[in-house]
Amino acid sequence: MQCLRRCVAALLVTAATLVGVSAVALYLAPRWLNDPDPPEKAAAILVLGGDPTRALEAADLYRAGYAPKIYFSVGVDDPVTRRLARMGIFLPREEDIMQQVLTKAAVPEGVASLLGRDMVSTAQEARLAEERLAGIQGPLLVVTSPYHVHRARLTFRRYLPETRRVLVVGSHYETLPDRWWKDQGTARNVVLELAKTVYFLAGGRFETPAAP
Repeated sequence: MQCLRRCVAALLVTAATLVGVSAVALYLAPRWLNDPDPPEKAAAILVLGGDPTRALEAADLYRAGYAPKIYFSVGVDDPVTRRLARMGIFLPREEDIMQQVLTKAAVPEGVASLLGRDMVSTAQEARLAEERLAGIQGPLLVVTSPYHVHRARLTFRRYLPETRRVLVVGSHYETLPDRWWKDQGTARNVVLELAKTVYFLAGGRFETPAAP
């Protein structure tokens, strides 16, 4: 009986410890997810797909003279967009929105180029960048959302050669508050990003053939 009580007590202490550690980790999640690199002079800027407003940060970096060229990728259409397209209802494409954002942000024509369409993961974007930007010498400045900075850095440094310096910055046009759980959209992004990071570290990848 005493052994049973000690085992139960040990289990309760362990469970309480795990809950406490998890609570602290979740509370500090924004600081861990958003740890950007200081921007430096680079050969090119790469805007990851998912949120066209990321292009605003790229435009700021371009105008500040950090790189002479901008590349961007666009994600695969979500199920709702594809369902509407089958009905003959076509929403603006992310590619077109990205171009409009860059134009409005005073990026000259010819500076920005499409890297690839229908991206389903950061891993796919990194592999495509390694393939299609291999001839560009110098650092690569990657722009993404604040909650995505840490995983983007892990992914690009996994796939790109060690000789290629990769710097990742989060867009200042998006916010990642410390109390992220108070905003529905931010909470969804943080929880999903934590799950994706665990999946990536465990060796999981989402990849499909990229369209040029």
